Amino acid sequence: MSQNKKNFVAVRTQYYKSGAAQKVLAHGYRKHSNSPNVVEKYTPYNFGMRYQSLDDCMAQYKAVSGRKPQDKMNVLFEHVVVFSEDQFKERKPGKKEFDECMQRYIKAIHADFGFQPLGYELHLDEGHTDEKTGEFKRNIHAHVHFFNYDFKKKKAPLRDLMKKGKDENGKTLPLNHNFVKMQDMAAEAFKPLGFRRGISKGERNRKHLDKDTFIVSKKLSEIINRYDKVRRLVHNLDKDITAKKLNLKEQEERLSEYQDLEELHNTKIQPMLLAFEKLEEAFKAGQDYEEQLNSFKKLQSEITEKDLKSAGRIIKKL
Repeated sequence: MSQNKKNFVAVRTQYYKSGAAQKVLAHGYRKHSNSPNVVEKYTPYNFGMRYQSLDDCMAQYKAVSGRKPQDKMNVLFEHVVVFSEDQFKERKPGKKEFDECMQRYIKAIHADFGFQPLGYELHLDEGHTDEKTGEFKRNIHAHVHFFNYDFKKKKAPLRDLMKKGKDENGKTLPLNHNFVKMQDMAAEAFKPLGFRRGISKGERNRKHLDKDTFIVSKKLSEIINRYDKVRRLVHNLDKDITAKKLNLKEQEERLSEYQDLEELHNTKIQPMLLAFEKLEEAFKAGQDYEEQLNSFKKLQSEITEKDLKSAGRIIKKL
């Protein structure tokens, strides 16, 4: 194998509340897609497996716990398992052998952490065209979905999973050992297809990461942290405005207030939500997210954090 050839497998994780979860599942299962990174002629080659639906798991949760999941609960735990295109091209795994490896990974996550498997979808239709060569570079990855509940232990595992743990000196570990373990599990599961572990085991091994990948990950982390407060404000306003609009629409004498809210929602809030989604999708797909970031910055220059807080106070008074 050439030293320049890549054969990595790596895992990125994210969690979502029920509203966002449905959109994530729709993208993962290709119920709809308007992403510019999708080349539709390759979409028929996508494949996957379904075990349970999110709605079924939420109904099962209610039956077990006696109450439906709270709005603030992160119900969906998504793993984006990324594969080296070089190794995929060389190995050309069939559906059956790929599925066997993926099921090995899913079963390992379920057995070790308790998350309830929903299913997965391998995406072979995303990527970009190299401007110099005209070659289509695929971003091969699988969306793997879990419901954030352990029905045997009757608890949501994600909360415990987020704890980094401490070293022998009582200091917080630089990396979360649970997520490090997930990288190990992916490497072990897909080893029969010639893939190796693609993420370093600790801060001391960061030099083994692909330099560009590490820089992009670090930059996006800084961006998300910087705008996280704004994002929370926007999401909260979206929910509040939707609820208020329904009430005001039924009151003819408050039509002007309804129209003001409708304009704010359509021209500011929804575009910002979409900008956030595109930014995160671009990163997950391994694509250049600078264009999406600039779109969001432009929107934020039009409605500042101060404006968002002011709008929130007005909405609460309506």
